[in-house]
Amino acid sequence: MAIGLKIIKIIIIWIVASLLIRVGSFLIRSFFDSQARSRASINKTKNETLKALTKSILRYTVYFIAVLMILGELGVNTSSILTTAGIGGLAIGFGAQSLVKDVISGFFIIFEDQYGVGDFVKIQDITGTVEEIGLRITKIRGFKGDINIIPNGQITVVTNYSRENSAALVDVNLAYENDIDRAIEIIEKVSREYAAENPDIVEEPQVLGITTMDNVGVTLRLIARTLPMKHWGVERALRKVIKKAFDENNIEISYPRLVVLDKEQT
Repeated sequence: MAIGLKIIKIIIIWIVASLLIRVGSFLIRSFFDSQARSRASINKTKNETLKALTKSILRYTVYFIAVLMILGELGVNTSSILTTAGIGGLAIGFGAQSLVKDVISGFFIIFEDQYGVGDFVKIQDITGTVEEIGLRITKIRGFKGDINIIPNGQITVVTNYSRENSAALVDVNLAYENDIDRAIEIIEKVSREYAAENPDIVEEPQVLGITTMDNVGVTLRLIARTLPMKHWGVERALRKVIKKAFDENNIEISYPRLVVLDKEQT
């Protein structure tokens, strides 16, 4: 009978903990969403990051207390454990040194504002959008929708592509027979016309000149500064308008050629 009562108490503790997390997460989400709506100046990325962090702290705190209560129901003297070892010592005693490292790293990541929810980053060899930052882990969504979970303690190098303006780079390959100066004039004209109509471009495009010469032609490089993460779309659009302008002006794109000589001709 006593064992059955303990099992019931343990189940109730776990159910209550789960309900507290759900209700608490709802209240946290509502609070931060209302803050974002009422304060236009609030940083959206920072708001999402703090929301995820607060939910993570709530989840770990509730589960930790629930585990202590369950251990108490099982007859474990949790008070003496916490008094003699301390919470940190208890975690290390259970072989959770990596957990402590992850949590400490998580605090530094968040409070140093290395990256936030919604930022496009490269961490180690993983590139994608930050979906969630917790005390222990960071979740990155890749190009194909895959979710990569990285322990914060393993994050050593972070490349954040979302904090500063991006650069759209377009390389244009031309055959040697073309008038290079004429080609540059056309590229400058159409790229600036496109920039005037596209608010994603923050600086006037510039042709840097010839970057390479090889056995099929020369390569011109165009650069345009864009808003963060807008460079890919701008690059695709610029290639399209440049190709269309070249077709209209009989400017030929370079491509490999093969010359076949007849033995009788040689």
